[in-house]
Amino acid sequence: MEAHFDAVPPAPPALPEPPVPAGPWPPSQSPMFEHRFVFDGRANEYFRIWIVNLALTLLSLGIFSAWAKVRSERYFYGSTRLAGVPFEYTAKPLPILKGRIIAVGLFSAYVVAGQYSLYMQLGLALLIAVLTPWLIVRGAAFRARYSSWRGLNFRFIPDYGEAYIRFLLLGLPLILSLGLLYPWVKGKQKAFIVENHRFGGSWFKFLLGPGQFYPPYLIAWGVLSAWMFVFSMLMFGVIMASGSVRSGEAPAGLLVFGMTAFMYLGYFVVLAFLAASIANLIYNHIDIDGRRLRSTLKGQRLLWIYAGNTIAILGSAGLLIPWAKIRLAQYRADCLCLLAADDFNDMLAERAIGVDATAAEVDGLFDIDIGL
Repeated sequence: MEAHFDAVPPAPPALPEPPVPAGPWPPSQSPMFEHRFVFDGRANEYFRIWIVNLALTLLSLGIFSAWAKVRSERYFYGSTRLAGVPFEYTAKPLPILKGRIIAVGLFSAYVVAGQYSLYMQLGLALLIAVLTPWLIVRGAAFRARYSSWRGLNFRFIPDYGEAYIRFLLLGLPLILSLGLLYPWVKGKQKAFIVENHRFGGSWFKFLLGPGQFYPPYLIAWGVLSAWMFVFSMLMFGVIMASGSVRSGEAPAGLLVFGMTAFMYLGYFVVLAFLAASIANLIYNHIDIDGRRLRSTLKGQRLLWIYAGNTIAILGSAGLLIPWAKIRLAQYRADCLCLLAADDFNDMLAERAIGVDATAAEVDGLFDIDIGL
């Protein structure tokens, strides 16, 4: 008996796939990948570098400090990775040493002038103030020039005219406003530093208006003011209740000591939360040709690290400074990532112009805040 099977009809031809529109896609439709920063430095490794740096710097009366800085920077740069690739610090010690000699000479002249003539010291202070915008630009250019990733150097484009406006001329309305314009001026200065940076062929953009710096500063000022007011009332009440105040006489020493101690404690707490807020505000509004940074620092965690580091350093007579630096660097890296839709291969290298280290060391000596 022959079996008969019905033939299976052929499948209908598949419909053609709709064409994929040619790129580039709009930024909102581009898939974004998270590239996390990783810091893999170890306290015991850095301690060996730090203790040698300290010993040789003391024995050489400070001359070795330039080599010490390069050794430390190279360790922290090399221990910081993005997409598995470490950063590099390529500066040489001799240019840094020359800059430090000039910086120390300038600072010494300022101190010595104060012993002989107040007008001479004021003149040097005015000279330093006039030079500050130039120092900031040259210092930023030096640090960027000798910082690299994937063989590409960062760059800082000098704009001296704008630097003098933001770092010198804006000081006048800041003074006239009795400090009320400080967040706005700070925002203008941060925008200048960010937007003049380049990485290879990529430009940095700062997507934040200067007025948006007000909320974290206002909160910090409000909390600190409330902190001091409440403590002052409590402190005065305790003294009055204990009978320590008689005939209008108050134990001024005790009151001043208590208020000062509590003031510094409040400042310490507010500083941690403000540092986290400002860092997140800045990093979260930096755009690098469509690539975005994201920072997730927490004030509570930063406060815990600051407090632990301070106690450890004081309790160890400074020997735990390397551990404290490593601990802070690890947390900052853990909270930072780069959101990008590519693997960075389209970043084109450009030859960077060499700059001297003098300005970087002078602005470091006078603690000019120009960092991101």
